[in-house]
Amino acid sequence: MSDHKKTIFLLEDDESFSIIFAAWTQEAGYALVRAKSITQAKEKLATIPPPDLFWLDYYLGTEGENGMDFFRWLKASDRWRDTPAIIISITADEEKLREFEREGVTRALSKTIANRETILATVKEVLGS
Repeated sequence: MSDHKKTIFLLEDDESFSIIFAAWTQEAGYALVRAKSITQAKEKLATIPPPDLFWLDYYLGTEGENGMDFFRWLKASDRWRDTPAIIISITADEEKLREFEREGVTRALSKTIANRETILATVKEVLGS
């Protein structure tokens, strides 16, 4: 049995959500890398081992880009293409969330239902751990 903690890469510009997400996932035994912007995310990805999961906020108020822009960049890369990705949005309706999944996102969730249980169950389901 490996001692490797599965690593989640969180792209989230909302500091409050980021802190809560970090606490919940680290308590559950996951390692976490956080970035607040796409630029910061790309810089961090250049210096770390590949994460096991990307958790992406759709609406990033920082750069005029969004989590789907970053997801598309990941999918265009041989290094990140096969890493599962979850996208979460406070603004997307059900049809938009389904559209994200049709584009290849592993799961798309509404932030309005993103409580501790839902987040951890989704992470566990996607990572198989």
